[in-house]
Order: sequence, then structure tokens, then C-alpha cells
Amino acid sequence: MHYRPRPTKLGHLVLKVRDIHRSLAFYTDVVGLQLSDWIDDSMVFLRCGEDHHDLALLQLPPGHSDAPDGQYPSVEHFSYRVESLAEMEQITAMLIARGIPIDRGLGAHGPGANSFIVFRDPDGNNVEFYSDMTQITSGSPYEPSVWDGSKLETFDRWRLEKFVVPPPARIQVLIDKDGRDDA
Repeated sequence: MHYRPRPTKLGHLVLKVRDIHRSLAFYTDVVGLQLSDWIDDSMVFLRCGEDHHDLALLQLPPGHSDAPDGQYPSVEHFSYRVESLAEMEQITAMLIARGIPIDRGLGAHGPGANSFIVFRDPDGNNVEFYSDMTQITSGSPYEPSVWDGSKLETFDRWRLEKFVVPPPARIQVLIDKDGRDDA
């Protein structure tokens, strides 16, 4: 019998947006979400409950402002929560054993502090399992902050030590820059 993950809930969604400030206003003023954190001016994390985020908005690069009819920004990934880092490690081993394409991980994000593994479904959609997300409650208040997107720890607090695939190109640029700064 194959190992089978045990997700406990649909976690969060990351949407690619054409105008992050307009979208932020929509999701806070119209939908009623609360701001948790930013990464530079390119990604914003929002919540409706105690999870650090259940929606994140990712700014598309310039040139995506006017989409043709029927064309919309897309989902970067959606996620499922699991109970622990130990289960995350079992999931990672299962994905490797089954030959499932892994996009990034195993890692731990800065904003939200959650562990992550992102992989592709048969249609190429990014699916994420995560655990241990920061919880924001009335008993543990949280002050939003802006994370520096040029710092590797913003993407992965473990600095790729547990990654099982090469980092995405945008993260490799940070690593290369880090190496040049030390020279």
C-alpha cells in the first residue's frame, strides 16, 4: 500500500494580479480580508481567520495590464494543510518515489513561517502542501511588515538546506548575488 497524505483543509490560494494595489483594495474593502504582510511591493498576504494568510496576491510583471477578452490572470498555486513537518517529509519522499514533478521545496517561508512543498498535478497546476503556519489570534496580535524579496530567508528560512530540487531561477539569482557579495 502506498503512503497517502492526510490533508486537513484547503489552505490558501495565490493569485497572479495585474494591479496589486487595486486588488488589495478590492480584497480588503469589498471582501473584508485583513492584511498580514508584504514582500516588497510585489506580493501581499491576506487573511479572514487565524491563519497568517488564506489568500496571497502576486503582482504580474509589466505588460499584463490589459488582458484580451476571456483571458484572466491565473492561479500561481493552491494549498492543503497537513499536521506536521514530519508529514511534510513523508509527502516529499512519496512525491520523489512516484516521480511527481516537484517545483520547489521542501522549505519554510518567511511570511507565515510555514513549511512548503510545491509540485505539479497532471495538468501542470502547482499544488502545495504546508504545515505550521503562523496563527494570528486576539491573544497573539500581529503587526504586518514588509519582507525584503532580495533576501533568501524571505523565500526559504532554511536557506534551501532541505530542497530536493534545484531552486527556481528567480531564487538562483538571489543565491548568485549572495555569493558575489561575499567575494
